[in-house]
Amino acid sequence: MNPDQPENFAEVLTAAIQGRGLSLERIRARLDAAGVPVSIATLSYWQSGRSLPTRSRSYHTLVELERILNLEPGHLTQHTHTADGRTRRELFEWQNVMPSRDLATQIIEDLGIDMQGQLTRVTMHDLLEVDADRKESSLEVRVVWRAERQGLHRWAVVNEQDTDTDGEQSIEPLFGCVLGEVVEAPDRKLLVAEMLAPRPMQRGDLFTSEYRLTFGPSNQPSFRMLRAISDPVKALSLAVRFDPSAVPTNVRAGVQPSLEEEEPADTVPVELARNEAQYVWTDARPGVYSLFWDWD
Repeated sequence: MNPDQPENFAEVLTAAIQGRGLSLERIRARLDAAGVPVSIATLSYWQSGRSLPTRSRSYHTLVELERILNLEPGHLTQHTHTADGRTRRELFEWQNVMPSRDLATQIIEDLGIDMQGQLTRVTMHDLLEVDADRKESSLEVRVVWRAERQGLHRWAVVNEQDTDTDGEQSIEPLFGCVLGEVVEAPDRKLLVAEMLAPRPMQRGDLFTSEYRLTFGPSNQPSFRMLRAISDPVKALSLAVRFDPSAVPTNVRAGVQPSLEEEEPADTVPVELARNEAQYVWTDARPGVYSLFWDWD
């Protein structure tokens, strides 16, 4: 280990602030402008080690701090831990979003896949298909990735169905990836799939992957689609295509830090173009993004 390398969060933050040459007041002002207000006292406590950013919402602040201080994604979040030893970065991916997060994490570990710091999602597009019975039938996901490590060749796809189903689902690669091992837990409505790149990636490479999830019979009409992201994404698109014979009365979009509430407090209406609706967020910060709709 390099003795000159900062090890704890306070040291890492102090080094980053000194390297950027910004005062705490200027950092506070930029955080406030970004919609994540933090007091100078809190920043000072973090810098001195008197306190640590352990709350769930602190993750969003750290991500914005990384941007303000010109740091690589994860530079700060990887140095803050919860009581069970996970970093804030690791925790957000599952917290309040996936009830089966512990099982999913264990499956990924059993597959020998290291997700930490391997890939960055640059853009992401989800297209949900809803059938004539108002049930979810499939989800197509297209992602533009940036490889963060040399030789990257595989990653994990995790999906837990949001609706009341028998848990049956399948996955099919469509472009830029090959399907490896698939582990299903139907009783948890959970699927974890190993995806293989067509070639080992070099650090900094950009590439696109696309896959389709097909769902089994559902016991209830769909009313929303969700996407949780743990790192900033340049462009995030959620789209839904309804069967022409079953189109909802309205669609709205929203963002929330977790799924503790059924629906975001603030939503915006989304135009229905015939039987399709889409909403795009630019420079999307970590959170849970959603489309909701109402039936007659």
